Amino acid sequence: MAQKTTHKATQKATTQPIPELLRTTHRSKPLAALLTDAIAAGLPIVLPTAAGMDEIEDSSAIDPSLSLEQATTSVPPPLPGTGYAGLTPTQRHAFLSWCHKPEAPAPLAYQQLYLANMEARLLEAEFRTPVMAQLAQLAAESAWANNIAFHRIYLLACWLQQDGVGLSEWIGAHSLPADLLGTALGLQAMLGAPLTAAELGVALATWKLGERLPADLLKLRLDSLNSILGQPPLAYGLTMLDSSATNPRLWRTAHRGLRLLIPQPDLRQALEAPLRDLLAVADLDEEESAPISNLAALDTNQPATPAEENAQPSLEELGWRLILEFGSNRSEYFDYVLIQAQKLPGYSQLMDEDRRIVYRIIFRKSEMRRFWRIWDYVHGWSATRVYLNGEELEKWKVWPYSQYLR
Repeated sequence: MAQKTTHKATQKATTQPIPELLRTTHRSKPLAALLTDAIAAGLPIVLPTAAGMDEIEDSSAIDPSLSLEQATTSVPPPLPGTGYAGLTPTQRHAFLSWCHKPEAPAPLAYQQLYLANMEARLLEAEFRTPVMAQLAQLAAESAWANNIAFHRIYLLACWLQQDGVGLSEWIGAHSLPADLLGTALGLQAMLGAPLTAAELGVALATWKLGERLPADLLKLRLDSLNSILGQPPLAYGLTMLDSSATNPRLWRTAHRGLRLLIPQPDLRQALEAPLRDLLAVADLDEEESAPISNLAALDTNQPATPAEENAQPSLEELGWRLILEFGSNRSEYFDYVLIQAQKLPGYSQLMDEDRRIVYRIIFRKSEMRRFWRIWDYVHGWSATRVYLNGEELEKWKVWPYSQYLR
């Protein structure tokens, strides 16, 4: 009877090929050696001063001497944070089987163990590109979308390679957790890559500041943000932080023994206020918008009728008043802007001394939200002029909460 039981157990024992991205105890460099080599190679990381290189825990490496068993029933998931040696033989077999198809759903402990191996691989130059390619491939899989450690390892990879453009593309294409997004943008700022329209859309949605906008409108909003801040938004965000915000700090990794210090400036708080202001001035109620299909009915050469001109309040009656004037422009948004302008109560159409048509809108203080909506489109047009109580204002003085508009 005892011999029969032993025979069955032996039949369960098996082996599994180990994917190349996984580190093994018999063929991979120890983690301490990888860190020493990384520092010598000039990677932009700092090690904690108290780190004992000989005592670094490396529980993620695969030990081929440990037994594997193919389960005949479902395998209970291990606790999160369990190292490879802490898995049962059936769990080790299940883990290695899954590693050949990591796009499939898996217990969190398996994902953590997989990412821990790839984090250590990032310290090796020859594995850095394959790891980033694997991450990019897995990014499209729902099984990884909500794993914050998955996004953190890509951020770390971009920092190690000083790849601001790659980081920008990752942020613009994925939904990062709200808190991590601020840090990702901070790293991008330090790498010198500018904010893109796609990233602006991600930030607005992730921080729940507004709905996703079409790409063309995001580009306009980004241009306005640059104009309002007077510098690139990410560079502005860095200037708003304390100088200590860019000091290296401990980076949270999936690998329990991998302790790295890198800068982690968080731009969320610095950027949320100007983004809210941007939306406040750009937002327009649905009833104030007109579909682009109405363009065919627009006659841009039709002057205002005497009745319409008589309906306009006099400048004296308005008191505080802001006048916006703009002329014809080759912008693809010109017809759309003109439709919006014609719907406003202070709109009129004039002709200047050179017999060129000028479109004028008079705004009261209570109508400034409408002004910012139009200004968002026309501020860069050469023929645009702004007058406050009869005095022309330079364009650089026109921005939300500007002291020049009081």
